[in-house]
Amino acid sequence: MISTKCDARAAGTITRALNVLREAAAGRDQAQTRGVALALWDLRPWCPDDWLVNFWEAAGSDHDIGRSQGLHAAYNGIVRQVRSGGGAVK
Repeated sequence: MISTKCDARAAGTITRALNVLREAAAGRDQAQTRGVALALWDLRPWCPDDWLVNFWEAAGSDHDIGRSQGLHAAYNGIVRQVRSGGGAVK
């Protein structure tokens, strides 16, 4: 089903993008994938680029613990920015 309401589509896009990032942060392997890149690209209107770049860089880290900490910190920052920036996150 395709929504014709702009707000509903934006909320759906944000939710799906955040789900992709959450799954990437929960994984144990490097997460610099096309899906993560697309999710970060979709969040650009609602989040400052610094948080998105931090997530991407952490996703490519070779150090397991550092990657996990970096991904979780960046994910939490992205969620906070989206919520405070007017994005509809449920």
